[in-house]
Amino acid sequence: MSELAFNRVILENNNRILMVLSVMSLVLNFVLVLGIIRIGQKAPLVVYAQEGQVSVLKTKSLQVDEALLSDFAKFILGQYLSFTVDSLPKQIEGIKPYLAIKPAEDILASFKNNQAAIEKNNISQQFVIDSITITKKNSPFWVEVQGVRNIHAAGRDKNMPMTYVVEVKKVKSTENNPYGFLMTDIIEKDKLNQKGQKP
Repeated sequence: MSELAFNRVILENNNRILMVLSVMSLVLNFVLVLGIIRIGQKAPLVVYAQEGQVSVLKTKSLQVDEALLSDFAKFILGQYLSFTVDSLPKQIEGIKPYLAIKPAEDILASFKNNQAAIEKNNISQQFVIDSITITKKNSPFWVEVQGVRNIHAAGRDKNMPMTYVVEVKKVKSTENNPYGFLMTDIIEKDKLNQKGQKP
Protein backbone atom coordinates (compact mmCIF):
# COMPACT_ATOMS: atom_id res chain seq x y z
CA MET A 1 0.00 0.00 0.00
CA SER A 2 1.42 3.35 -0.94
CA GLU A 3 1.91 6.07 1.63
CA LEU A 4 -0.82 8.15 -0.06
CA ALA A 5 -3.39 5.34 0.19
CA PHE A 6 -2.40 4.70 3.80
CA ASN A 7 -2.92 8.38 4.70
CA ARG A 8 -6.31 8.34 2.96
CA VAL A 9 -7.45 5.34 5.10
CA ILE A 10 -6.31 7.11 8.28
CA LEU A 11 -8.09 10.32 7.21
CA GLU A 12 -11.33 8.47 6.47
CA ASN A 13 -11.19 6.74 9.87
CA ASN A 14 -10.57 10.07 11.59
CA ASN A 15 -13.50 11.64 9.70
CA ARG A 16 -15.82 8.81 10.81
CA ILE A 17 -14.72 9.18 14.44
CA LEU A 18 -15.20 12.96 14.31
CA MET A 19 -18.67 12.55 12.79
CA VAL A 20 -19.72 10.10 15.52
CA LEU A 21 -18.35 12.43 18.23
CA SER A 22 -20.16 15.42 16.65
CA VAL A 23 -23.47 13.57 16.61
CA MET A 24 -23.00 12.44 20.23
CA SER A 25 -22.12 16.00 21.26
CA LEU A 26 -25.25 17.39 19.56
CA VAL A 27 -27.47 14.78 21.25
CA LEU A 28 -25.93 15.45 24.69
CA ASN A 29 -26.28 19.22 24.27
CA PHE A 30 -29.92 18.80 23.24
CA VAL A 31 -30.61 16.63 26.32
CA LEU A 32 -28.82 19.15 28.53
CA VAL A 33 -30.87 22.07 27.17
CA LEU A 34 -34.13 20.14 27.70
CA GLY A 35 -33.09 19.32 31.27
CA ILE A 36 -32.28 22.95 32.06
CA ILE A 37 -35.60 24.10 30.61
CA ARG A 38 -37.54 21.54 32.68
CA ILE A 39 -35.68 22.44 35.89
CA GLY A 40 -36.12 26.16 35.26
CA GLN A 41 -39.84 25.92 34.64
CA LYS A 42 -42.03 26.44 37.69
CA ALA A 43 -45.70 25.65 37.94
CA PRO A 44 -47.38 28.65 36.29
CA LEU A 45 -49.51 30.92 38.43
CA VAL A 46 -53.07 30.97 37.18
CA VAL A 47 -54.79 34.20 38.16
CA TYR A 48 -58.54 34.26 38.48
CA ALA A 49 -60.18 37.68 38.40
CA GLN A 50 -63.44 38.37 40.20
CA GLU A 51 -65.17 41.75 40.15
CA GLY A 52 -62.17 43.36 38.52
CA GLN A 53 -59.59 42.36 41.11
CA VAL A 54 -57.18 39.51 41.65
CA SER A 55 -58.94 37.11 43.98
CA VAL A 56 -57.17 33.76 43.92
CA LEU A 57 -53.82 32.41 42.87
CA LYS A 58 -53.57 28.68 42.27
CA THR A 59 -50.54 26.51 41.61
CA LYS A 60 -50.10 22.78 41.48
CA SER A 61 -49.36 22.64 45.19
CA LEU A 62 -50.54 25.85 46.82
CA GLN A 63 -50.66 25.46 50.59
CA VAL A 64 -51.03 28.14 53.19
CA ASP A 65 -48.67 28.67 56.09
CA GLU A 66 -51.20 28.71 58.96
CA ALA A 67 -48.85 30.58 61.31
CA LEU A 68 -48.41 33.30 58.68
CA LEU A 69 -52.17 33.50 58.14
CA SER A 70 -52.71 33.84 61.92
CA ASP A 71 -50.06 36.58 62.11
CA PHE A 72 -51.75 38.36 59.21
CA ALA A 73 -55.14 38.24 60.99
CA LYS A 74 -53.59 39.65 64.20
CA PHE A 75 -51.86 42.43 62.28
CA ILE A 76 -54.94 43.44 60.26
CA LEU A 77 -57.45 43.28 63.12
CA GLY A 78 -55.09 45.19 65.39
CA GLN A 79 -55.34 48.10 62.94
CA TYR A 80 -58.92 47.54 61.77
CA LEU A 81 -60.70 47.11 65.12
CA SER A 82 -58.59 49.30 67.43
CA PHE A 83 -58.59 53.09 67.13
CA THR A 84 -58.50 56.44 68.90
CA VAL A 85 -60.57 59.50 68.09
CA ASP A 86 -58.29 60.61 65.24
CA SER A 87 -56.28 57.54 64.24
CA LEU A 88 -58.66 55.31 62.26
CA PRO A 89 -58.51 56.91 58.76
CA LYS A 90 -54.68 56.90 58.89
CA GLN A 91 -54.64 53.28 60.11
CA ILE A 92 -56.92 52.14 57.29
CA GLU A 93 -54.79 54.01 54.75
CA GLY A 94 -51.74 52.19 56.13
CA ILE A 95 -53.27 48.73 55.63
CA LYS A 96 -55.08 49.40 52.32
CA PRO A 97 -52.80 47.01 50.37
CA TYR A 98 -54.19 44.21 52.57
CA LEU A 99 -57.87 45.16 52.26
CA ALA A 100 -60.39 44.51 49.52
CA ILE A 101 -62.64 47.42 48.59
CA LYS A 102 -65.64 46.34 50.71
CA PRO A 103 -64.03 46.16 54.19
CA ALA A 104 -62.06 49.38 53.56
CA GLU A 105 -65.20 51.25 52.52
CA ASP A 106 -67.32 49.73 55.32
CA ILE A 107 -65.02 50.81 58.16
CA LEU A 108 -64.47 54.31 56.76
CA ALA A 109 -68.22 54.78 56.18
CA SER A 110 -68.94 53.65 59.75
CA PHE A 111 -66.33 56.07 61.08
CA LYS A 112 -67.73 58.94 59.01
CA ASN A 113 -71.29 58.25 60.16
CA ASN A 114 -70.21 58.20 63.82
CA GLN A 115 -67.39 60.74 63.69
CA ALA A 116 -69.29 63.52 65.50
CA ALA A 117 -70.20 61.22 68.43
CA ILE A 118 -66.68 59.73 68.50
CA GLU A 119 -65.11 63.19 68.74
CA LYS A 120 -67.69 64.54 71.21
CA ASN A 121 -67.30 61.61 73.64
CA ASN A 122 -63.61 61.01 72.92
CA ILE A 123 -64.38 57.39 72.03
CA SER A 124 -61.56 54.90 71.52
CA GLN A 125 -61.65 51.17 71.01
CA GLN A 126 -59.19 48.37 71.53
CA PHE A 127 -59.73 44.78 70.43
CA VAL A 128 -57.60 42.32 72.39
CA ILE A 129 -57.26 38.95 70.64
CA ASP A 130 -57.56 35.78 72.73
CA SER A 131 -57.52 33.09 70.06
CA ILE A 132 -57.41 32.57 66.31
CA THR A 133 -58.79 29.50 64.53
CA ILE A 134 -58.63 28.84 60.80
CA THR A 135 -62.01 27.24 60.06
CA LYS A 136 -61.65 26.99 56.27
CA LYS A 137 -58.21 26.05 55.05
CA ASN A 138 -58.37 26.87 51.35
CA SER A 139 -58.71 30.23 49.64
CA PRO A 140 -60.81 32.13 50.51
CA PHE A 141 -59.82 31.20 54.06
CA TRP A 142 -62.11 31.77 57.02
CA VAL A 143 -60.37 32.85 60.19
CA GLU A 144 -62.37 32.94 63.42
CA VAL A 145 -60.96 35.48 65.88
CA GLN A 146 -62.11 35.58 69.51
CA GLY A 147 -61.26 38.42 71.83
CA VAL A 148 -62.48 41.29 73.98
CA ARG A 149 -63.63 44.64 72.62
CA ASN A 150 -62.84 47.44 75.06
CA ILE A 151 -64.66 50.71 74.33
CA HIS A 152 -63.62 53.84 76.21
CA ALA A 153 -66.17 56.66 75.99
CA ALA A 154 -66.68 59.76 78.13
CA GLY A 155 -64.43 58.41 80.88
CA ARG A 156 -66.11 54.99 81.03
CA ASP A 157 -64.93 51.58 79.88
CA LYS A 158 -67.11 48.84 78.48
CA ASN A 159 -65.73 45.36 77.78
CA MET A 160 -67.50 42.85 75.57
CA PRO A 161 -66.37 39.40 74.41
CA MET A 162 -66.53 39.33 70.62
CA THR A 163 -65.94 36.78 67.88
CA TYR A 164 -65.32 37.82 64.30
CA VAL A 165 -65.10 35.73 61.15
CA VAL A 166 -62.59 37.16 58.70
CA GLU A 167 -62.49 36.09 55.05
CA VAL A 168 -58.99 36.15 53.57
CA LYS A 169 -57.95 35.42 50.00
CA LYS A 170 -54.51 34.35 48.85
CA VAL A 171 -53.05 36.80 46.35
CA LYS A 172 -49.65 37.32 44.79
CA SER A 173 -47.05 38.72 47.22
CA THR A 174 -45.87 42.19 46.27
CA GLU A 175 -43.60 44.82 47.77
CA ASN A 176 -46.70 46.54 49.21
CA ASN A 177 -48.28 43.26 50.35
CA PRO A 178 -45.51 40.85 51.34
CA TYR A 179 -48.00 38.63 53.23
CA GLY A 180 -49.75 37.71 49.98
CA PHE A 181 -53.16 37.88 51.72
CA LEU A 182 -56.16 40.15 51.19
CA MET A 183 -58.96 40.60 53.75
CA THR A 184 -62.17 40.54 51.73
CA ASP A 185 -64.79 40.52 54.50
CA ILE A 186 -65.22 40.69 58.27
CA ILE A 187 -68.39 40.15 60.25
CA GLU A 188 -69.41 39.47 63.83
CA LYS A 189 -69.99 35.73 64.25
CA ASP A 190 -73.38 36.22 65.91
CA LYS A 191 -74.63 38.19 62.90
CA LEU A 192 -73.11 35.60 60.59
CA ASN A 193 -74.95 32.76 62.29
CA GLN A 194 -78.22 34.67 62.05
CA LYS A 195 -77.73 34.98 58.28
CA GLY A 196 -76.53 31.40 58.01
CA GLN A 197 -73.74 32.41 55.65
CA LYS A 198 -70.56 30.89 57.06
CA PRO A 199 -69.62 28.62 59.97
